[in-house]
Amino acid sequence: MKDRMLQTKYQFPAIFCIFTLLIPLLFSACLSTPRERKLEGFIIVHTQDGDSPESLAGQYLNHPSEQRRILDFNGIDSVVSGRDIAIPLKPFKPGGITPEGYQIVPVFAYNQFSGPKPSPGSRSASAFENQMEYLKSNDYRVITPDQLFSFFRLQEQLHDQSVLLIFDSTDRSIHDDIFPVLQKYGFPATLFILPDQVGKENMLNWKQIAHLSENGMDIQCRIRNDIYRFPSNGTFYSYFHKLKKEIEQAAALMETNLRQKCRLFLYPPGDHVSLLVHILQKQGFQGAFVDQEGENPFFTDPFTIHFAYVSQNQDLMKFKTRLKVFQNSQ
Repeated sequence: MKDRMLQTKYQFPAIFCIFTLLIPLLFSACLSTPRERKLEGFIIVHTQDGDSPESLAGQYLNHPSEQRRILDFNGIDSVVSGRDIAIPLKPFKPGGITPEGYQIVPVFAYNQFSGPKPSPGSRSASAFENQMEYLKSNDYRVITPDQLFSFFRLQEQLHDQSVLLIFDSTDRSIHDDIFPVLQKYGFPATLFILPDQVGKENMLNWKQIAHLSENGMDIQCRIRNDIYRFPSNGTFYSYFHKLKKEIEQAAALMETNLRQKCRLFLYPPGDHVSLLVHILQKQGFQGAFVDQEGENPFFTDPFTIHFAYVSQNQDLMKFKTRLKVFQNSQ
């Protein structure tokens, strides 16, 4: 009996030590917060060290640029470790619609630039850079045409201050002077070229255009303005086939030299005609831009996207006034 008591006496400290070690671990397991919880249309994420809006957007929304959706939905400016935040898997504000109104996307077009020595009628690269710096420092988001079309289809929610930049030029200054500025600020842009002018004096060549395309600039096509004039002694039949042929040839040159199709088109100055829309749709174009001041809400016709040229004498103050990104419904 005495031996059994001594054995029990020395067993209890060992058992007590084991429980002393296990109980904190058991409580820790019970009290630990899961990394994520899935709900319908949302994921609740418990943030940890190293998390940022960009990393969470890249992990859960497939691209870091979607960080604004996370920040806007949670009403925050940054991510703090150790807190739960909701990540909406779908746009929670499709079309940028709110009780006060709806989002609109301004499209700015540039068509004349110069190098270090500005020439009359040209916009200097330094003035252009001032505008880009203003967009960057004031939290504007420069988007791509694909993002704009997704916005039209209510498939993507844009940053509240989104703008689109297009360039109507085949001039080599786009490669030498303008593209470095876009790269500096990380802005995408779309360039509409005249394919039959490529390689001529002071014009871009296909090697330079390929370099622009490979580094993020979206290359699209247009045709010369004089082609749109209806001939005084011509017929509608001949006019239709002339337009159709010119558009086909421009698209063919693009595909031959860049190995890519022309998806977007830039109308000539003035009103576009339904005949052009018909031709473009038949040839598989996705949309077109028209030189008219106007708004681009989610219900915009993809073949009537309004844009405004930035004139060569437009100062920064005037540029600011044209950055209208919301239409109040009241």
